[in-house]
Amino acid sequence: MSTYYDLPLLKPPVWTWEVPTYFFVGGAAGAAAALGAIAQVTGADQTLVRDARWIAAAGATLSAPLLVADLGRPERFLNMLRVFKLQSPMSVGAWTLTAFGSASSAAAFAELVQRRTNLPVRVVGDASAVVAAATGLVMATYTGVLLGATAIPVWNENVRLLPVHFGASALGSAVSLLELRGHRDRALNALGLGTAIFETLVAASLDAGDDRVNAPLTRGRSGTLVRLAGALSGPVPLALRLFGARKAAAIATLAGSLATRFAWVEAGKASARDPRVAL
Repeated sequence: MSTYYDLPLLKPPVWTWEVPTYFFVGGAAGAAAALGAIAQVTGADQTLVRDARWIAAAGATLSAPLLVADLGRPERFLNMLRVFKLQSPMSVGAWTLTAFGSASSAAAFAELVQRRTNLPVRVVGDASAVVAAATGLVMATYTGVLLGATAIPVWNENVRLLPVHFGASALGSAVSLLELRGHRDRALNALGLGTAIFETLVAASLDAGDDRVNAPLTRGRSGTLVRLAGALSGPVPLALRLFGARKAAAIATLAGSLATRFAWVEAGKASARDPRVAL
């Protein structure tokens, strides 16, 4: 028989599929912008630079409607831009998305204009790419900060891990998208291996946790999803890359990255429903 002691003390997140999808899309886009800027500076193939810029621009374009769809009305997003609050991850995220979307789109279109006309837009494109890369790094990690800054026990417990975890996952996604575009650069494979190794270590660390706060990461529906996401993000693509199956590794990484966002949201919902953890 249940008593009032069994009633949740915290309100579970009411996010639907749009939010974890936004986390995934925005993160991959942000990491792609950073990769594009690095490729530009290091003199890499211009096709790689171009594809990275367009992946970033496309991700930014998709991110805005996903976020607005969760908020319900566009004016709610606009209201968040009225004031900039550095102490608010939501405020920082809204402003970052706005700056990132503008800069990544400008960089991509400047590159297109440069290829098709003689207009002197290269400086504009390169400057926009730098801004997109800087804000893209925030896009790739701030969603982890956003989760950790809440009162949800399992998120708050992992406040230091989440930004790095999401950032590595975003980098793996950006690398995978570029590889699926046909790029076979050694540097991309090295980055893919690095993120797969890191995600393998994260998955092992989360699976080893046996305290009640982290129980949603190993038990129930959320625990199953966390383990699946960890496998697809870490050991599976790592093994595939070691055997030279880069395309299959890229697909697994993208699936794992998306599943990671859904898994952490589900873990947060499960954590909020446990009143003893909140106490």
